[in-house]
Amino acid sequence: MEAGSLSLATARLIRINMSFRQSVMITCRDAARLVATVGYWLLLEEMNMDILLPTATFPDATAKVGLGHALGLSARLGGRVTAPVQEVDIAPLHSALGEALLGVSKMAADAERLSRNRADDIGLWLRERADGLGLTIEVSPVRCRPEAFADSLVPLARYHDLTITVLDGTDPQRLAETEALIFGSGGPVLIVPGLEAAVPVTEQRATSLNVMVAWDGSQAASRALRDAMPILARADLVSVVTIGDDKAIEPAGVVGIQALLEHHGIRNKHVQRERGSSQIGDTLQAVAVSQDANLLVMGAYGRSRLQEFVLGGATRTVLHAPRLPILLSH
Repeated sequence: MEAGSLSLATARLIRINMSFRQSVMITCRDAARLVATVGYWLLLEEMNMDILLPTATFPDATAKVGLGHALGLSARLGGRVTAPVQEVDIAPLHSALGEALLGVSKMAADAERLSRNRADDIGLWLRERADGLGLTIEVSPVRCRPEAFADSLVPLARYHDLTITVLDGTDPQRLAETEALIFGSGGPVLIVPGLEAAVPVTEQRATSLNVMVAWDGSQAASRALRDAMPILARADLVSVVTIGDDKAIEPAGVVGIQALLEHHGIRNKHVQRERGSSQIGDTLQAVAVSQDANLLVMGAYGRSRLQEFVLGGATRTVLHAPRLPILLSH
């Protein structure tokens, strides 16, 4: 073989060898990425979520139906629950006239006693219900002024994965506490109806979990999607819903969200609806119910205006009349 032919053959061999080594390196790198991705999502699916479940006792006690929903969802998500239970501490009232006419000291003592009795009753009920679900729970009393429960809850929520609150929309104190948690905790808040939900709340791992994600391309919607990922990893189906006549939504954004979910092995579909003359919050809940969703995920909107915090329309609607469990993130 001539020297020129030998050099050419040698060069070809070198290129083939380099190509083979590169392909092996790429294959190994892709395999490592696949293992890392699968491992990450298996970790999310098996990870025990730390869940905060605030429970009120005054002026009204948190409804046990709603607490049952919250514990059922916690069991389905494989979580462990910390339940701070309110025990009110009424500030002393120094008024001779009030004491003479109304007996304010006795009224305060009666209110505190009622709150403690309710706390004992609810604490026992929570432990028994959690035990029946195979759920780890820690019930702890929080002694505070009636109006200061939220001040105690927000710092606790900041080191939990998820906060679940029971809400029927009629109690202004519970609404205020829920808003404080949504906009002050820095994490997702899942509200559950105080009474029966429009779609049965899933409790066991064998029960299907269908989640609907409201998407409008906003920062809040994106934050809610990412905050919900540990839950979406457990879902049997995720429906991404867009409301066509609410605001302009880039089709590429919807494609991107579906690609992200598919990348993580999450089965999903896109649902588009129109709201017509209905409120956007009502429309989202109606679509979720029609899709048999056990959970709705959406961004929470709010802004300060003239020293008053103003909720966005959809956020205000779902807080005042939740029909199913709703995860909100700001």
